[in-house]
Amino acid sequence: MNPEKILVIQTAFIGDLILSTGFIRELKKGFPQAQIDLVTTPLSAGLFDFNPHLGKVYSYNKKGINGIFNHIKLVRQLKKTGYEVGFSLHLSTRSSLIMKQAGIPVRIGHPRMSYLTHPIAVEKGLHMKDRYIGILKPFVDFDPDSKTELHWDELHERKISKFINQDTDFKLGIAPGSFRPTKRWPRKYFIELMKKLKNEMKIFLIGGPKEQKLCEEIITKSGAKAENLAGKLTLLESAVLVNKLDLLLTNDSAPLHMANAVNTPVIAILGPTVTRFGCYPYRPKDQIIEVELNCRPCGKHGGLICPNFHFRCMRDITPQKVYDKIDEFFKENRDN
Repeated sequence: MNPEKILVIQTAFIGDLILSTGFIRELKKGFPQAQIDLVTTPLSAGLFDFNPHLGKVYSYNKKGINGIFNHIKLVRQLKKTGYEVGFSLHLSTRSSLIMKQAGIPVRIGHPRMSYLTHPIAVEKGLHMKDRYIGILKPFVDFDPDSKTELHWDELHERKISKFINQDTDFKLGIAPGSFRPTKRWPRKYFIELMKKLKNEMKIFLIGGPKEQKLCEEIITKSGAKAENLAGKLTLLESAVLVNKLDLLLTNDSAPLHMANAVNTPVIAILGPTVTRFGCYPYRPKDQIIEVELNCRPCGKHGGLICPNFHFRCMRDITPQKVYDKIDEFFKENRDN
């Protein structure tokens, strides 16, 4: 296989896009002369503005009343470009249908998908980034590396330098949000934790626009001196900020994967989700806080409410437990 034009489709959540970055890099390594383009969501497209392994990034809005029209427009664009090979990393019939409708002759993805010419079965139990790499392995003559990455430019560095500098103070990031309510550690626990931490280190709260009020409430009610950057940064700017931190505390959400991609240690709080789903932090200094319950997991992506109405998977993780983990990390790493 020696294609000149390759398309990658990944229209899942932001975290899934970050977990796909190793695949994109290794795909380019395997086909260095090929033009490699990406279809993703408008929310995630900015992550790839400075990715050196990609050419064009298609921003595809598949939701809402205009979703069908956007689908037709995208298919026409892809068909005109003439891709020879397509990889779909998103387990979606829509993604494989796009490849077929665009006339891509070689269509590669997971066996659960339809309209593929090359369904690739991947070993179960792998980290998600390794599952993506598993789809690539049959088509390259080397052992691809699954580590994730993000790229930015000097302008991003300059903007973040206004908020954070490389002084000697310990810098902690906190990401209290998540797409699903049951994946969020309780806000009153974040407030209690901040009360314990407020005089010990520099704290930065991060998230999207939807987390801005939550972060402000946590800061106000805890009385801590912390910087609320939720909703003030783009995804890449957030990545630069996380890169400057000593540690990030996060729920099971996109900032977890962002930290891994920029090599910042993570303490991740897992409630309804579990590590076997493949989306856990993977760097050497990362830690996971969770409690063993018979009802875990209750869903791959969490839910709106606890099915058993007790929410013990999060409530049993006390602020003291989290504080102790942060304090332990601080004492072990402050000399570095």
